[in-house]
Formats: sequence, C-alpha cells, structure tokens
Amino acid sequence: MRQSFGQSSTSELKKLKPGSSIFARQLRCGLLVASFLGVLIILYQGIADYLALRDDYEAANARVINEIRVVARTVLFDQNADLARTVANSAMFERSVVSVKLMDIDGNVIAKQHRAGANLSSDTLSDAFFGGIVSRNLPIYSPVGGAARGDVVGQIQISFSPQVYVSLLYERIKASLIGVLIFAVAMTFSAVGVTYFIVTRPLLELINYMVKVNPADASKPLPLPPSHRHDDEIQMLGSSLIGLLALIRSKVQRIANVTDELKSANLTLESRVEQRTRELNSAIEKLELLAATDPLTGLANRRTLMGRLKNAVAVWKRRGTRVGLIIVDLDHFKILNDTYGHQVGDMVLKSVARVFVRVLRETDLVARLGGEEFAVLLGDEDENGSWRVAERLREEISRDSVCSDDATIHYTASLGIACLPVRHDCTAFDGEGVEGVLRQAREVENIIDALYSLADKALYQAKENGRNRCEVMVPPPDFLQKMADGTL
Repeated sequence: MRQSFGQSSTSELKKLKPGSSIFARQLRCGLLVASFLGVLIILYQGIADYLALRDDYEAANARVINEIRVVARTVLFDQNADLARTVANSAMFERSVVSVKLMDIDGNVIAKQHRAGANLSSDTLSDAFFGGIVSRNLPIYSPVGGAARGDVVGQIQISFSPQVYVSLLYERIKASLIGVLIFAVAMTFSAVGVTYFIVTRPLLELINYMVKVNPADASKPLPLPPSHRHDDEIQMLGSSLIGLLALIRSKVQRIANVTDELKSANLTLESRVEQRTRELNSAIEKLELLAATDPLTGLANRRTLMGRLKNAVAVWKRRGTRVGLIIVDLDHFKILNDTYGHQVGDMVLKSVARVFVRVLRETDLVARLGGEEFAVLLGDEDENGSWRVAERLREEISRDSVCSDDATIHYTASLGIACLPVRHDCTAFDGEGVEGVLRQAREVENIIDALYSLADKALYQAKENGRNRCEVMVPPPDFLQKMADGTL
C-alpha cells in the first residue's frame, strides 16, 4: 500500500511544474491585476485622447466656416464662379469636410465640391461622442449695404464628418492597449519569475523530499531535507519535517501493532455476526410462515388468500383469464363441538385440512377463513371445472371420519362456487363496453367482494337445499355493471 501511495504521489508531483500550483496562481493573479490596471490606464488615456480630438474637430470646423464665410461674401456678391470653385476646393483641404456647396440668393449653385469616396454613414461611436455627420446652412450677407434683395446674397451648405477623428481615436486606443498589455505582461512575468525562484522551487524540492521518504520503513534512516542557502521560513520548514517524520514513524509502528490486534478481534466478530445473521434469517422465515398460515390446520390464512386473490383478479382484469372461488363450510359443526367437545372439533378441522391437501392440485390454494369455514382459489377454471373439483372435495369429506373414545365421527360440508366470467360473456348497460365498465371498477377489492358475494350466495343455497351438496352461482350477464354500481 505504501508503494502504491508513493507511486501516485510521485506522479502527482510531476504535474507540479512552473505552470501550476503557487506559480500558476501568482501568474493568474498578476495578470489579472495588471490587466485591471491596464484597463484603467487605457480608459484614462482614451478619455484624454477623445477630449483632445473632439476639441480639434470642433476647432477645425469653426475655422473652416470662418475662413470660407469671409471669402464667400465677395464671391457671391460678384458672382465669380472661378473664385467660388477655388473657395470650395480650399475648404476640402480640411479632412472633416465632406461636401461644400455655394449658392446664390436664387438657389443657383455657383460651385460645389464633394470628397471622392466619402462615407456619409455614421456609427454609434461617432454619433455618441462627435455628434455624427453635421450639415450647416450658412447665410452670406453682402459686404456693402443697399443690395437689391436685402443683405443676404446667398448661402453656403457644408457637411462635416467625424470619421477621420474617430479612426484616429481608434488608432490611439489600439496603440495604448498594445503598449499597456506589453508592459503588464512583462512586469507580471518578472515579478512571478522572481517569486518562483525564491519560494516555489524550494517548496517543490521539499515536496519531492516528503514523497520519497517512507517514515513507516524503520529499516532505513531518515534522510536530511534538501539544503537551502537562506536561513528563512523555508529552512525552518525543512528542519521541522525531520521531527515530524520521526514522530510519524513511531505512530505508524504503534498503529501497525494495534491493527494486528484489531484484525484478530475482527475475525472473531465476523464469525459471531455471521452466526447471529443465520439465526435471525431463520427466525424471520419462521415468523413469515406463521404470519401466512393457520396455526391449527397448517393451511393458508385469510391474509394469504386475499393476497393471492388480488393477484388473480389483477391478471383477470388484464387478460380475462378465469378465476374460481369455492367456499366450504362444515355442516352442523357447532353441534359437533357441543356434543364431543372442542378437542374433537379441532381434530375434525385438522382432518379436513388433510383432505384438501390430498384432493387439490398444487396450483390451487386452500385457506381457513375462520371457525369451520374454508375457501379454495382455483386458477383458470370455469363453472363446470370448479363444480367437479368441489364435488370431489365433498365426496372425500363425506367419506372422511375422526375417531374419539371408541366413537367414529363422520361429518359433511356444503360448498358454494362462483367464477369470474370471461370478457366476451359479459355485457354492460346503456351500450357501454366491458372496458368502460372495468374502468369504473378500478378497485380490485370491489371485484373480490362481488366474487365472494356470489360464492356466499351459492353456499347459502346449498345449505337451504339440504346441506352436503355443491351449488354454483353463475354471474348474471350484467355482472360487471352491477359490480361497478355496487348493487350486486
């Protein structure tokens, strides 16, 4: 076990390289802090560049307007087309000017100029920070009074676009980003590299020493930890490891001795637990048998019968297989008890139980319901088959006898028979199909009650007709509907 632990620890140690453990956390934290500071620097520089460029943009636009307005007065007043074109061309020297148009008082264009390939579309940044593309209509007044149509002699239409300044802002931000990132990465790796050689590498050497040393092997002396040139915390940690490993060696030896004692005690305890488990399982089996059988006759009790009957009815609901039920009641059993005593009555009950076992099949289930009443559950038998089984039982019971005090006691039984019908033999009221009625009688207990009620009626009829006989109660055609309604 120690060898496997050492091998796994060595493999884990190989993973502890400069890209992991403390070094990795230092590197990540250093990069994170440097990146955060770099973002702040870039943000500050970007705001400063933006404010400067915005002022330059507004100043350039104002300068162009002032310059062109002064010359345009003379141009429009004199209607000098050549000079107007010269003015328009000179205005285009400013990079923010997109187009210039000089018009007289009647709206006639004297000169116009448009920057070739200019993009007049705007984006979010130019709209938010530079106001987007701006067009100005500037009226030009006469340099002298007394004009025919007033002082206004024309107008200048000029458009400004901040795209050049936006691109310049992008370039400055990009340059700041690259510079700050290079500086942050360089500073981070420098600081982390120093930390690695001072702290991380000595710690890795100590870890390697701890993995290779086996404190449980008392046959070998404990080696000294790796030497460290500085008298600092790492040197103290290495010195403390020697004492710790010696203490571990003594504890391991003591634990080994205790472990041997525990193993011996554990073997004894396991043997005793196994024996107690077998006894407990045997007791549970006996309890289960007692809970499922009648203590006097050894037959199944009412609880077992109801469990088997529920399963049989559930199969009948799904597949339509037949289910037969025979209720057996000993004739004049109370008189027999009063005449011969309860001991003889118990002998009769045990004897009739042996008759059931001798006559019935292994697949059939007989149970004592209480007193002198029994029930037989038959699988896949119709009324005729169930009647034949019941008749054999009746004959065997009538031939059976019990001897007590030189007296031979004969007894008889009456039997009531009922069977669940096959699906295609059933009908339902109001045109509802068998499946629909079965959905109303979802409770298996309802079907069991209906079947038991039919068998009980048949038993009552057998007693009314003279006892020691079998009677069959055939379910009516509307059996399912009455069962669902609870009127059966």
